[in-house]
Amino acid sequence: MSAHALPTRLQVARSTLRNHPIGALIAQTAGFNIASTGTAALGGVILARAMGPGMRGEYAAVTAWFGILLIVGEVGQSAAVCFYVARDPRHARGYVATSRTMMLVTGTVALAAGILLAPALGHGYPGLAEAYRITFAASVIAFIGASYTFSLQARATMPWNLVRLSQPLLGMLGIIVLWRLRLLSLGTAIDTLIVTMAIQLGYAYYWCRRSGLAPGAVQARLVRPLAAYGLSQLVAITPAALNMYLDQLVLSQLVTPADLGRYAIAVSIAMIPAPLVCAIGNVALPRLAAERTVTAHSRQLQRIATAASVVIASAITLPLAVGGTWLIPLVFGPEYAGAVPLLWLLAPGAVFLSCGTVVGDLLRGLNRPRFVATAQGVAAVFTVILLIALLPVLGVAAAAIATSVSYGVALVVMVRYLWRSPIAELPVNSPSEGDSCVSG
Repeated sequence: MSAHALPTRLQVARSTLRNHPIGALIAQTAGFNIASTGTAALGGVILARAMGPGMRGEYAAVTAWFGILLIVGEVGQSAAVCFYVARDPRHARGYVATSRTMMLVTGTVALAAGILLAPALGHGYPGLAEAYRITFAASVIAFIGASYTFSLQARATMPWNLVRLSQPLLGMLGIIVLWRLRLLSLGTAIDTLIVTMAIQLGYAYYWCRRSGLAPGAVQARLVRPLAAYGLSQLVAITPAALNMYLDQLVLSQLVTPADLGRYAIAVSIAMIPAPLVCAIGNVALPRLAAERTVTAHSRQLQRIATAASVVIASAITLPLAVGGTWLIPLVFGPEYAGAVPLLWLLAPGAVFLSCGTVVGDLLRGLNRPRFVATAQGVAAVFTVILLIALLPVLGVAAAAIATSVSYGVALVVMVRYLWRSPIAELPVNSPSEGDSCVSG
């Protein structure tokens, strides 16, 4: 490629993204992601300053295990319902209703397992174990809400963004009110999370009704495609979830809550670019799913999305890492100064994670979630090996190193699959006239 050809291609890519409607959707979604991240960050700052590193660490442990429970319990249905609503819009209501019912059944099993694990996770402290139980019990709200929320991703981008923003915005307002009333504690923070999740569920259902996605009927013929895609997605995201949460899950059992609290703050700052960059994948996934064959446009979309994710993630992460020396003690308090070196170690991983999320969405949009599974599985192996080898020597820093390395490994493997793997058209599964259904 000549020196002149590269700038010309970049100009064409920028022009395409700017003039095509997808560029506006990405910009809109990125704006909502920034707003969501900003509100969650403000709530996190208040929690950190009001609770101190110890209680902040307990809150991080509870929410990390809660995140794993949600990923397992939803069985990949958030991505599956988005894919099939985009691919087969004639049966969108059926897909939403069927996915919702499937998630409720499997989510109940995950809920029971989570409640049984609560005493062990709480290390014998009744208050902490109770916090786990209450949080796990609220997972049913999230399971039901996910099918409504992510169906909107394929049908109505603006309502989907509004629904996603509603929970962190209301959560931040609740935290501020509790803080001003001097009622903020681990228990009240978790109560706020549950209440705002319930409100978000109602809001998602409202928009689904307005967008023609609800009410619907459970259709037996739709269970198979949803389950097949969802299980592939679960296999894909389980290693990814381990990469994302394993560091904090392990630290929650092996280090003091204060150390985990400082690590959680470093992670929250390092991951600031992710929501902005993820907007690219959020918009690209349903567009690629809607195209039944690979076209020149879809290939160009892949190139633009991958390049843009690298540039944006790097441009945001570098100033954060450089400014962390004074930013963390100023914003969170001097007791969190120990998070600064952890932020430096996590910074490369933040870039790898942001880019990897976009590449993973591109593969899912092409109906290749198993490639994401393979990449994340390889990365999870690196995470476990590095944690075992480094944790006894380096302590909390070992988790930061393992996280950055594993995200880098996952990104390299997924990029290789994206550009070299064969891609086949996915047949649409449509229900027949005789399909049985249950009102929902």
